[in-house]
Amino acid sequence: MRRNQIIIASTIGTLAAISIGYFGVQIFGRDTMYGVSAGMVGLGAGEYLGQVVSKKKQRRMVLI
Repeated sequence: MRRNQIIIASTIGTLAAISIGYFGVQIFGRDTMYGVSAGMVGLGAGEYLGQVVSKKKQRRMVLI
């Protein structure tokens, strides 16, 4: 992708996340949205760690 397309896509994604969060708080309440955001952070961290472990396993297989 070209740089301008990446900037536009990132801006649109950020605005969408802010608007979804705003309306989510209006509908579900602040505490529920805190729970949702904490869950998403946990899922992101888990996925990241899964990728790190997977890459380490691949490197070990190449060395063996």
